[in-house]
Amino acid sequence: MKLCLTVATSLFALCLAAQPSLTGIHSNAIQTLKVAVAGEPLSDPVIGLDDGKAVEISFDALETNFNRFAYSVVHCDADWTPSQLSPVEYLDGFQGLTLNDFANSSATSVQYTNYRLLLPNDELRLKLSGNYAVNIYRENEPDKILLTACFSVLEPLLRISAEVTGNTLTDFNNEHQQVDFFIDCNNLPVTHPQTELKLFVYQNGRRDNAAADVKPTTILNKRLSYDRNRALIFEAGNEYRRIEFLSHAYNGMGVDKVSFHNPFYHLTLLTDPTRAHRAYSYDEDQNGRFLIRCSRCDDPDTEADYDIVHFALESEYLHNGDVYLLSAIYNNVLDEKSKMAYNFDAGTYEKAILLKQGNYNYQYIFLHDGETRGETAQTEGDYYQTANEYAIFAYYRPFGARYDRLVGLQKVGR
Repeated sequence: MKLCLTVATSLFALCLAAQPSLTGIHSNAIQTLKVAVAGEPLSDPVIGLDDGKAVEISFDALETNFNRFAYSVVHCDADWTPSQLSPVEYLDGFQGLTLNDFANSSATSVQYTNYRLLLPNDELRLKLSGNYAVNIYRENEPDKILLTACFSVLEPLLRISAEVTGNTLTDFNNEHQQVDFFIDCNNLPVTHPQTELKLFVYQNGRRDNAAADVKPTTILNKRLSYDRNRALIFEAGNEYRRIEFLSHAYNGMGVDKVSFHNPFYHLTLLTDPTRAHRAYSYDEDQNGRFLIRCSRCDDPDTEADYDIVHFALESEYLHNGDVYLLSAIYNNVLDEKSKMAYNFDAGTYEKAILLKQGNYNYQYIFLHDGETRGETAQTEGDYYQTANEYAIFAYYRPFGARYDRLVGLQKVGR
């Protein structure tokens, strides 16, 4: 049976060969997908090849019938498309293994089952560095992917030093931030850095505005400079907005009212104003992440309840594009799931989302028709002081190699 599942999942991966993998949910029955380092719930999903840590993938199934889930692991190149490698080259273990760590919700108005998967584990070990995508599906339906969870494995062979400044090639201490960094290649035999190294820079975990395959501005011996590079100028944006709801007994942070309409509790948030053309104000945020929590509970994974949360942004109608909710709620993806609808009577962009109790960060972002890069200028404003987090990923593929090794990672904040 397991051999059949392995063949089926491999064929399915080939069908998706041209598509980059994104962390996301593909079924209405699945909620609250989180991918992080085990024991570090607010971390990015990156572990070392031999550091003894594991990536934890957790999610809830809002189904009354028991389902057995299985998973397959796909090795990906730097751009998150599947690599040329076969599973035997990057895994010790089998594809199609089942998820056996699960628990039912307790004393909640919405019933669900919480599932957890750790990688690597006793049955499966990762042999290579690079990017990985985990596809989870019902055991008897391997061709119907319910969710995808992406993470990376690092072998730290490059030393990267970086800084973020408001002094950019387009303006000075105004609306943008410039990322400058340098790479020391002494521990890696890099002969042609322009072709052997691939550099990707992400702002707050976003893919839509990532700087992809950045080339060095200068090369001096084993030191590569990526400074004053126009590809590394980012719109500064603003601090993320925050809400907290931990109980039905009282209004949480940002909550205007709580009501019950069978079968869900509904939380109406305070209407958010646009923050463009206003003075910058610092706030301690988590750059779009969320944390599951509940009041007077021992295990939020199974005791936190689900509520329908109503978001509203007060704004004139913005032509030639749409407004999206940018957050780890939607894994920072701008698509139909995260798009908001405009209420012409109320003059607000609105969205209702089923969310598990906890703390959430979010922003409103505008996407022009036909574009893939979201903008904050019209909804949140752009302020050079914003405390953004940038992650620099360095991949290495020498001539003749068949996959991209993740050999360097550096995080830097403004």
